[in-house]
Amino acid sequence: MTGPMDASPVAHDGVSMLHAARAADPDRFFCALFLPAPARAAAMVLIAFNHECVRAVATPASWAVAGPMAGLIRLQWWRDVVESGNAQRHDTARALLGLLARGQVRRDTIEAIITAREDELDGLPDRAHWQAAMLAGAGGMQVAMAMAAGVEDGPVLERVRLYGGVYGVGALVRYLPAVLAAGRCPLPDDMLAEANLTRDGLRTGQATPGQIAALRGALRQQGQDWLAQARAGGRLPRPALAASLPAALGLRDMKARAVPASPQPRGLGDRLAVMAAMVRGRI
Repeated sequence: MTGPMDASPVAHDGVSMLHAARAADPDRFFCALFLPAPARAAAMVLIAFNHECVRAVATPASWAVAGPMAGLIRLQWWRDVVESGNAQRHDTARALLGLLARGQVRRDTIEAIITAREDELDGLPDRAHWQAAMLAGAGGMQVAMAMAAGVEDGPVLERVRLYGGVYGVGALVRYLPAVLAAGRCPLPDDMLAEANLTRDGLRTGQATPGQIAALRGALRQQGQDWLAQARAGGRLPRPALAASLPAALGLRDMKARAVPASPQPRGLGDRLAVMAAMVRGRI
C-alpha cells in the first residue's frame, strides 16, 4: 500500500463531518438535507470522500513540473483503502469503510468515482471517455447517495446517474475558469480541438473568452441531452428524487445567460429551485 496521507480534519463525530461537508461542497450538502434522515449521515461521508478525490486532481503547481503523478498517488491511496479495508487513522476513510461494511453503498460505485478522477488526470481523448467519466464521477456520487437512501432499482439508479451528470456539467459551465485555474482539465480532447484549444493551452491560461464560451456551449448541449434522457422515465420515487436534486442547480447553471467571471455564492433563487423540485416531485 501507499503510505498514509495527511490526517483528515473532517470527522471525529457526525457533527464535524456535517460541518466539513458543508464547507467542501455546499451544493451537494444543501441538497442532501432533503434525503431521508437515515441517509443524510452517509451523504456527508460521501461528500467528504468526493472532496478528497477532487483535491487529488487539482494541481495548482505548474503541470509541466508536477504532472499527474501526485494526484494519481493520492487516488491510489484511496483505492488501497477500499481494497484493503485499512483506513490508516484517516477519519473520512474510516467513515467510508463503515458505509461499505454496512452495505449502504457498493464498492464498485466508489471505485468508479476514483477511476473517473484517474481518467481525468490521464487525459480524456474523446467525448465517449469524457461522458463515461462524468457519469461515473458526478453521476456516481448521486447514485451512491440514492443507494444510501435505500434505492435499489437499476433503471431508477441509472436515471439518478444521468441527473448527477447534469449537475456535473452545470457546475463546469458555472465554475469552468476556476476549475481550469486549479490546474484541472476535465474536458475531452475533441471538445477542446473544436474550440482550437489543447489541454496544455488551457492550463497555461491561453483560452480566450470566446473559446471558453464555446466550451460552455458544448457542455450545455450535453447537459440538455442527459436531462432529456433522465426525464423520459417520468417521476422518480422520492428518495431517488432527493438524491438527484443537485441537477436542479445544474439546470439553472446551464440556463444562465450571463456566467460570472469568478465563482459567486449560491443565492436564494438556487435554494428555492431545489425546494421547488422536491415539492413538485420532478426536476
